[in-house]
Amino acid sequence: MSRALLLILAAAWPLAAAAVSDPTLPPTFAAAPVAGAEVAPAPLLQAILRGPAGARAVIGGQSLKVGERLGELRVLAIRARSVLIERQGQRSELHLSQPIVTPAIRSPSR
Repeated sequence: MSRALLLILAAAWPLAAAAVSDPTLPPTFAAAPVAGAEVAPAPLLQAILRGPAGARAVIGGQSLKVGERLGELRVLAIRARSVLIERQGQRSELHLSQPIVTPAIRSPSR
């Protein structure tokens, strides 16, 4: 009896081991694609440049001024730390990320 049980367990072991996943591996998610819907990646505001010729916004590696287009995206306004855009008929505002390191405030010299 014990020999038969041992054989059954030995045969079932590979099946049980295959069902257990490694908990240290990152999870895998399979998102179901939506038919006919293509989602464009969100535009990334990388910098705002100001000079004698006016302000320019660097979006997705391209330097744009107000009124210029990058694909379906159009720049409507360039502000101090954000840019107002229109894309696919919707207005949205892109913000610069906060700096990782902020400058130290120095006390006035005496």
